[in-house]
Amino acid sequence: MTGNGDWDGATNFGDSILKLSSRLTVSDWFTPSDEANLEANDLDLGSGGATMLVDLPSSSVPHILIGGGKQGSGQPGELFVLNRDNMGQFNSTDSGVVQQFPAGGRIFATGAFWQNSFYIAGLGAPLSVFTVNPLTSLFTTTAVSQSPTTFGFPGVTPSISSSGTTNGIVWGIDSSQYGTSDTSPTRAAGPAILHAYNATNLATELWNSTTGTGNTAGNAVKMTVPTVANGKVYIGTRGNDNTQGSGTTKGELDVYGLMPN
Repeated sequence: MTGNGDWDGATNFGDSILKLSSRLTVSDWFTPSDEANLEANDLDLGSGGATMLVDLPSSSVPHILIGGGKQGSGQPGELFVLNRDNMGQFNSTDSGVVQQFPAGGRIFATGAFWQNSFYIAGLGAPLSVFTVNPLTSLFTTTAVSQSPTTFGFPGVTPSISSSGTTNGIVWGIDSSQYGTSDTSPTRAAGPAILHAYNATNLATELWNSTTGTGNTAGNAVKMTVPTVANGKVYIGTRGNDNTQGSGTTKGELDVYGLMPN
């Protein structure tokens, strides 16, 4: 997915989703019909990322991807579902799109997919899940469930852990306190917050790093993604660096897992 830039459908592909050959040449693509408006108003499609779904062999469109960015008519953060075998390229009606619907907030993240469910959180929105019908490759256009938490910039790129098809947990980092100023105390960095939700019902929060003692994460880094491995969750943080010149640890890996009894 590309951000703002020139577009001519030949050598310039701003605000597009590209399919590249093994030689890294463009073999297919999708560009929204309002690309010129996106470019002119900093509404780049590529502010978010694309998620490739598993094959849906019972559908007439078995190979799809889903992704979106800042753009959208009415509601920002439009999600596009595309056929990876025929991405639609460019036309005035976006007729090549399999489906499009709003995520609820501008997207600066990449969604995660598990058990026919797509999870993402846009700017100022809760973490939401949309389910896909494997017979049609069409998603529910409203969230099946949502987290009780809403997330500031940049939203959430979630990770999912599970025991195969059961016990799914959606992990997401609230990194909105990533710190944006070296001079303003009100914009200094603050702790990242790691959240865990029930993957089958996001309304159920299982845990977050503000609970208990000793669980507070280091200060947030923008657009970080939880890594789940070896029964633990790893997140990168600033340590105690707050962008104001204080702090002795200028970067830190925080590791979460089950504590001994």
